[in-house]
Amino acid sequence: MSVLLTLPIAIWSFLMFAHFWQPNRSAQIAIIMTAVFMIALFFMMMRTRSTYRWRRWFFVAMGLLFPVGFIHTVIAMRGTMGIPIEEMIAGRTPFCFLPIPLLILPAALTKTVVFPGSILPGRGMAGAGMAAMAGMWLAITIVVGKGWCSYLCFFGGIEEGMAAVVPRAKLKKIDTRWRYGPWAVLLATSLLSLALFDSVYCMWLCPFKAVSEYVAARNTLGLVQNGIFIVLFAGLVIALPLLTKKRTQCAFFCPFGAFQSIFNKTSVFDVKIDRTRCSPCVLCKTACPTMSLTDESIAQGETLLSCMKCGACVDVCPKDAAVWHIKGTEVASKPERARLLLLYAAWGMAIMFGGGIIAQGLATILHVFI
Repeated sequence: MSVLLTLPIAIWSFLMFAHFWQPNRSAQIAIIMTAVFMIALFFMMMRTRSTYRWRRWFFVAMGLLFPVGFIHTVIAMRGTMGIPIEEMIAGRTPFCFLPIPLLILPAALTKTVVFPGSILPGRGMAGAGMAAMAGMWLAITIVVGKGWCSYLCFFGGIEEGMAAVVPRAKLKKIDTRWRYGPWAVLLATSLLSLALFDSVYCMWLCPFKAVSEYVAARNTLGLVQNGIFIVLFAGLVIALPLLTKKRTQCAFFCPFGAFQSIFNKTSVFDVKIDRTRCSPCVLCKTACPTMSLTDESIAQGETLLSCMKCGACVDVCPKDAAVWHIKGTEVASKPERARLLLLYAAWGMAIMFGGGIIAQGLATILHVFI
């Protein structure tokens, strides 16, 4: 049965990776390795009925390999990770999905796109254009909501990988009010982007500028910006996940994650708590990497709006009380079917989006040896 359930994903993988096929040997080997990797992980999810641990292998691989391929491409194109201000003004900056919510107010009120990115796609993932990235984001978001942050965010795998390094959290008591952090950052940066006609988050607050591209440090201001990026990356993406076993950048800071939470209202998939089975042992609350479960929400049989559908709570529940769910159906009504439908959608998009990222990163590494 597991083989049959995996067959559609295998066919989809063949179609997608055939599209990625390139003439050089290192790229071909990377594409084959990535295809086998993605199919094997899906097969294991079907065979074990466990989602989170197998999804994590893909997600961490994408997070770690994205900077490898991206930085190589950017340096090949420009000779440096630093972006000269002239390049930004000319709109030659590869577009990123993180500032999408910050573009809405300026675009709606002034018909101005404040992100200095290219409208049309360029070469590879590093050259993804604004129209292509925004269109891909919207299509995926409508289907999986904040599931984007579990299956498609090419940065989140870094902090999730850090959280997996340690066996136990050293910092266990976290003030739940930190969950409002992303909303505060979203509001502040949206208003500032409108007032200053600048993508404030990208220019000042994005931790992942430390491992992608940044404003060329030609003066004191540039040095301050890059210092902020490095400090935020070291704290939110490295240190705090190691201490808490949580995705702290996602849970406490990321404005894009907050914005994605809104689309959990439109997605047909969610996670419920079957109160007739629940102990409650609160293992699900402890396992949740984004603190999207509280005692109150468990008592109500719900996850919070910030749930990213990673499956950690479902996998850890000893009573099968945490269940995958399709909106409009009874709780615990064929949860495995709901899981399968979600995974077909999410994994299919992960192959299309993340598969190319992993293959590009692997090809970059293999090119050194082949």
